[in-house]
Amino acid sequence: MRNGFAVWLAVGVVFSLSSSAMMPVPQARRLIVVVCDGLTFPMLERMGEPIPKLLRHSAIGLLSGTSASLQGRQGVYVTLGSGRRQSASERASLAAWLRRHRKTVQTFGDGLLFAILGTTAKEPVQQRGQNADVLFVAASPGTLRQTLRRLMATMPADTCLWLLVPNSPQTGWSTRRLTPIVLFGKSVPTGLLVSSTTRRAGLVSSVDFAPTLFTQLGIPIPPEVTGAPMHLMPMDSERALAMLRWLDERSLRPLRNLSAYVVVIVAVIALALVTTFLTVLHPTLFFRSVQSGIVVGGMSIPLALFLVAQLPFVGVSAAMALSAFILLIAVVAFFRTLHNPMLAWQLAGWLCSASALMALLGLPLYWATPLGHYPTTGWRYFGITNSGIGIVLAGTIFAWRLLPLPRKLVVVWCLAAPLLMGSSLWGANFGGALTLATGLAAAWEWLATDQPSWRRGLGRMALAFLAVVFVLSLSESWLPADQRAHYGQLLWRMQTVGVEALTEMVGRKLWLLWTFTTAMPLNFVLLTAFATFTVGVPLLARRFAVFKELLPAFLATFIGAWAGFCLNDSGIEVIGMALVYVGGVFLLALPQCYPFSDG
Repeated sequence: MRNGFAVWLAVGVVFSLSSSAMMPVPQARRLIVVVCDGLTFPMLERMGEPIPKLLRHSAIGLLSGTSASLQGRQGVYVTLGSGRRQSASERASLAAWLRRHRKTVQTFGDGLLFAILGTTAKEPVQQRGQNADVLFVAASPGTLRQTLRRLMATMPADTCLWLLVPNSPQTGWSTRRLTPIVLFGKSVPTGLLVSSTTRRAGLVSSVDFAPTLFTQLGIPIPPEVTGAPMHLMPMDSERALAMLRWLDERSLRPLRNLSAYVVVIVAVIALALVTTFLTVLHPTLFFRSVQSGIVVGGMSIPLALFLVAQLPFVGVSAAMALSAFILLIAVVAFFRTLHNPMLAWQLAGWLCSASALMALLGLPLYWATPLGHYPTTGWRYFGITNSGIGIVLAGTIFAWRLLPLPRKLVVVWCLAAPLLMGSSLWGANFGGALTLATGLAAAWEWLATDQPSWRRGLGRMALAFLAVVFVLSLSESWLPADQRAHYGQLLWRMQTVGVEALTEMVGRKLWLLWTFTTAMPLNFVLLTAFATFTVGVPLLARRFAVFKELLPAFLATFIGAWAGFCLNDSGIEVIGMALVYVGGVFLLALPQCYPFSDG
């Protein structure tokens, strides 16, 4: 495990800091694409010859983002089109584009190939028999070795062979695996396949396959294509194989640990609610210290998830590591509150600030964690996820309220955070940039002015919103096309396709917002809880001084989080993470509404 991690770090540093080691995928006069469904990388490694030879003398990688509906031969493999995340509403046009540029295609296989190419059995693509420019061959795990042995033995020097595995044997959301992708040929060096789509050495996306194919054949890439041509990173085969083994194992860990994490989180929430109830009934120093410790410990959960996810723990051991981190924070908070009840607020503020810093600046920690970047499902591969938006937003606002932060530091952070969030070179989350612009502008009005007003606050929010759009539009337009992500890609597609790209994106965002929100009953619980806080806290502020003092921070967080819910396709994640800090500060404040006794 240590050796694999060392390989990962070494390759990651090289890939991130320098592109000089990468080279384009070599062109070829003829391509052979062998498609074999139902394999994982460990399964492929266990096969006999010629598979070991193929892996030792090829550029290899792991594939993400494949449509599970291909199991039923209904969907598309790669989106040579709009990139809509819908299973069967868009038909692939790979074969049509190849034919348009006078490239002949031949198939030997079943309906899986027709789904990939965008044809049907009634639309034959075979035109020149064995002399076709692109040959697609379907194989099963049982016939793969024989198929490869035959093709490799007769393959000309100017031909490249692809081995493509669209789906693992498990296709469920929580069970699917990354699958192998291999490029073999005399002109192909040994090493890793890399892509600007994922920015992760050894990991490529299914949408990268079609543009790579076109690049090898020397034909133009359609402007509507959402992927990017793959590149090669030459290296020793043993290092490349070790890298993929570690990558495969690491990609599974978030979903394997999720149920164990949920048990810990539910237990902490239950303890926080019980101890808060007991503290309201018995407002003694001891009960308040216990309650403060558990609540502050619960507020450390997002930060703990960032850190614990980097450790090589799975299942129960991962839950124990998370529990240990929360317990450590809870014990510190307990003794500090026992010494001085007001110190719990200070510790909560420092936790909020540390969480916001980690969520915005700890970019590598997002990958393959419960807070985002599930490589097996191909949702996001790099940048800051929607969970991170909620952490940065609420963490910043409550740290601003609970700590005596220098005004200049707050100004710099409020200006830099939205731009870092939206930049393709960092957060790559345009919706997050607009969310932070809105929420932090609201915070400036309610926390930094003596007499805040809704009219002036709305003006600040609108100005911040437009300013971020303007600055990001300029900065993204200066970047090379292959370095743009999210908003940068949208600008590039609008230049090539037109305003249709914007309307399609808005429609897709709305569809995904509805889909993600209605996917689980838990989402409605989160929305109901957050709406209750949004309505209830201002009412409590009319009666209790502690809530009146905290109301500006609550209002700014509510405004920013609801904006984030509307601006991001999985905006429920923004609400969920903001709820951690809103709920934590609320529970810390609640006991102070009742008389305190030391009895």
